Amino acid sequence: MRGMQVMSRTLLCLLALLTVVACANAPKAGPTCTSRDDCAPTQVCFESQCVAPRCGPAGECPAGAACVGGSCLPSGADAGPDAPPTGRCRMDTDCPGGRCVDGSCFESQCEEGAEQPCTTACGDGTARCRGGVFRCSVRTESAEVCGDTVDNDCNGLVDDGCFGCDDGQERRCQTECGEGIERCSEGQWRGCTAERVRPELCGNGADDDCNGEVDDGCSGCAEGDVRDCQTECGSGLETCTAGRWADCSARAPTAETCNGEDDDCDGQADDEAVRDCRNACGAGVETCTAGVWERCTAPETCACNDGQVDEQACGTCGVRSRTCTGETWGAWSACDESQRVCAPGQLEEARCDLCGVQRRTCTAECTWGEYQACVGAGECAPGEKQVEACPGGCGQRERVCLEACGWGEWSPCTVDGVEGCAPGETRSEDCGRCGQRVQTCEPNCQWSAMGLCEAEGECTPGEADTQVCQGDGTETRTCGEACAFGPFGACELAPECVAGRTESRACGQCGTQTRTCLPNARWGNFDACGDEGVCAPGDSESRNCGASDVGECVRGLQTRTCSGQCAWNAWDACRGNVDPRAEVCGDALDQDCDGQADRDPDGYEPNDSCDRCTVIQGTDPNAFLDATHDAVADREDFYCFDASDGFSVPGFQEHVRVNLENVPNGMDLDLFLYFNVADCRAERPLASSTAGGSADESIDWTERLNVDDGGRYVVRVKRFTGNDCNRSYRLTINGLN
Repeated sequence: MRGMQVMSRTLLCLLALLTVVACANAPKAGPTCTSRDDCAPTQVCFESQCVAPRCGPAGECPAGAACVGGSCLPSGADAGPDAPPTGRCRMDTDCPGGRCVDGSCFESQCEEGAEQPCTTACGDGTARCRGGVFRCSVRTESAEVCGDTVDNDCNGLVDDGCFGCDDGQERRCQTECGEGIERCSEGQWRGCTAERVRPELCGNGADDDCNGEVDDGCSGCAEGDVRDCQTECGSGLETCTAGRWADCSARAPTAETCNGEDDDCDGQADDEAVRDCRNACGAGVETCTAGVWERCTAPETCACNDGQVDEQACGTCGVRSRTCTGETWGAWSACDESQRVCAPGQLEEARCDLCGVQRRTCTAECTWGEYQACVGAGECAPGEKQVEACPGGCGQRERVCLEACGWGEWSPCTVDGVEGCAPGETRSEDCGRCGQRVQTCEPNCQWSAMGLCEAEGECTPGEADTQVCQGDGTETRTCGEACAFGPFGACELAPECVAGRTESRACGQCGTQTRTCLPNARWGNFDACGDEGVCAPGDSESRNCGASDVGECVRGLQTRTCSGQCAWNAWDACRGNVDPRAEVCGDALDQDCDGQADRDPDGYEPNDSCDRCTVIQGTDPNAFLDATHDAVADREDFYCFDASDGFSVPGFQEHVRVNLENVPNGMDLDLFLYFNVADCRAERPLASSTAGGSADESIDWTERLNVDDGGRYVVRVKRFTGNDCNRSYRLTINGLN
């Protein structure tokens, strides 16, 4: 069966080579490797081969490299006319019209904030310009990670190559970011510990997107500027400090722990969480579900001595126990979690050096990990004083460290307790009508008397000056804050307009308002603004769109803008929505968004263990059943029947015949026959049939001579791959006859 899977993958790869699809831009393979240390500085270790790193979504590459054929190749004489410029720089402002990456100037591909459509192997999205580079909102393909239920390599298959293993096995796994270990649980590889490709997070000093650049697109900004930032966990804001973006307020993903939370923000809580479990009867593995470790595969029954006590890990970090009585293990006690110190993934902060902060995280074993390095340390201890001689040698001054561990302002200079100064130093103060007077520090470090008020203005602020204009009219001017008169105002009582004349002006949202000249030749007030539109030019508004937000469906967003005529334009297309689609029966997902995940249990459930097998009535029956595996979790069906040992002569022995037919396309079912329930629990089959793919399975077992073969037989139908609870298989059972 597994050999056929390997053959299938080989045929697919040959087909891809013949059609020149998907491999056209693959990086050229180099020497074999186990980690990046085995490769040249310009290469990465991917699927055990040293290769050039892939270009980013918009063709971006590390410093000293250019995007050629989808791979980042060293620039220089062989890079052709598209080689990046080689000017050295410290930040983007050193590269006119460009950006600075690891000391080299590159041309900016776009203006900050610009948007355009983008497409990756994972779908269509919108690319937004950040740091001179377009970054697509749709993730790029990465190595398949088993157990996270995500199509990481975007080939249309989820967790392909992840099934067909024995519980507890371990193997090496790899992503573009490095190597790790994954473990087999319930016949599936999962829990790869290698780092994942993530959006670049400014200021953390890490190559989050594993493209060979640390904090790329994070330099060249003005101190104190704020902009939007994004992680898998959501949106936030980051601030420019010392010419670099840093400190995004959005939560960063962390390693998945068994706490019922989506720690790595991939949309799945507790995915990939697998650990060892053990009791007196053997070892196994268990999987985390909703924050609780469960389904330990270690055997439950074995020989024991009276009084013997067995313990097993349980819950989050608890222990349960059982005692042997009558050479049989008793029931497990309740889970005792009294020794738990903290909750896995919980963060704790503590003050450190001079107002700094250090953090530690609760481990999967419910104990505190080590504190991380201290960050944000200040420059002094609160209350600490610093004293120095004043400039010019006259007295001294001091400053005190503030509560935020930063120095306060220097105090005035003092000489023998009296405020002093530096010889030749001057200071001034306002006087009179916007004038100033000055005093000078004398050789004895004392201030002289203030001098005369100089450079005064012509008037006192607010003072009014009036003169006659146009016969009996008057005009007025006012003294401003700079102690100078402004221009004269309009001549009072002088005609402003012709009585009865009107004039209009624009107002509000594309409206107009009118006023009329009164009989005294003065303009009346403008009337109310009329004929306004419904919006102001450039305004925009958004609304939710899409069919539903139930189940797997997601509501989208659509926007409209106000035209220059103060009328709303049409709504644009709905973006980001996921609409209902055909339901996949039994996968625990609600694709048609009707509020429930479809499943269709057959009439033989529950029959998912040896002890809960469905009994076929009658001794030595001849029966057939049409049954299904009705959910992702329903991996095995068990049936049992009673047999009576009748005629048993050499050459005329009786048979048990079991046939499995009509296996649904895309599913692989295996067939097993056990002598009794105990042999079923111990997985000691009398016979089995494990043909590959959707082929029929058949068992024809011949009874033994001189042995009573009567009893309760168990038939096991195990689902190896595939699932669809709408399609049934046919099981035919012929008892011992």
